[in-house]
Amino acid sequence: MRRIASFLFAAALAGAHHSTAPFDMTKSSTVHGVVTEFRWANPHSYVYLESDGHKWTIEVEALNLLRRYGWSKESLKAGDEISCIGARAKNPRTYAMKCFTVEFPDGRKLVATPLGPP
Repeated sequence: MRRIASFLFAAALAGAHHSTAPFDMTKSSTVHGVVTEFRWANPHSYVYLESDGHKWTIEVEALNLLRRYGWSKESLKAGDEISCIGARAKNPRTYAMKCFTVEFPDGRKLVATPLGPP
């Protein structure tokens, strides 16, 4: 019985870690801004963006997926102007997004997640 409870608890934690629950996955939105930091890390990489006086936390995928999509740790740097298309946090007071695509002013695009836009 103890093993079953431990297994169920571990499974719940694993599912919660990879959940998109904080994001409104039914609507696509776009945030334009300037990169302040790009954190190239597992289990998720993050882009920190300044937009209209707000500091955004933009979640993208793990390194192995980003590499498959052509990303590297040099893909973004502080000062880059970008647009992120993705699913905004459900709480409108939270400036966070699950990013699907990053677009640059010159038209280049980087896929940021296999989920694709809603």
